[in-house]
Amino acid sequence: MKTALISVLTATLLGFASLASGRHFDAADFTAIIFTTGLVAWTIDQYSRAPRALTLVRPLRFPVRVSARSAKAPAMRLAA
Repeated sequence: MKTALISVLTATLLGFASLASGRHFDAADFTAIIFTTGLVAWTIDQYSRAPRALTLVRPLRFPVRVSARSAKAPAMRLAA
């Protein structure tokens, strides 16, 4: 939510600055500024968190229980 707020506020302020300087400001400029500032804010947010060790071995957790036996389909008799 903070990233989106930063993007909208920055695009709005740059739009007002552009209009004050006499330059035409349209929806394409606004969209490009929102996208760019959102990407920058997201990148800064990702790199400003606490450092984490990437060399730690994390255990693998499977969503289903893994058993030692292979699952065999039950034998079915076909009617003759």
